Amino acid sequence: MSDDELEKLFTNFQDHPTNDQYKIFKYRIAEQADYFQSLLEEKKIFFERDDEPSDNYSHYFAIKKVDSRRVYKLNHLALGRYRKPFVKERWARWAILLVGAAIVATAIIAGILNG
Repeated sequence: MSDDELEKLFTNFQDHPTNDQYKIFKYRIAEQADYFQSLLEEKKIFFERDDEPSDNYSHYFAIKKVDSRRVYKLNHLALGRYRKPFVKERWARWAILLVGAAIVATAIIAGILNG
């Protein structure tokens, strides 16, 4: 599988198919796209938006590649704002954290005692 194919599978951005000066950022959810647009406008980053349903996505943004580094951060903010938590219950998140910390502490203690 090529790098381009992997990028399309695991990210919401890709190189523009016809203009190598641009990257395309794509969103399925209108609220995410609207928030991403507001972040771009706030940072005064030039973009072109197209809302056309296709390929599981409905909202597309063309961003100049020279702005890519700044836009990646804004993209993560837009995706994260509307993301559901992996573990919904607060107590369960703490339980996972504490069990993980206990495993690491046990490994460190075992390493010191056996070392």
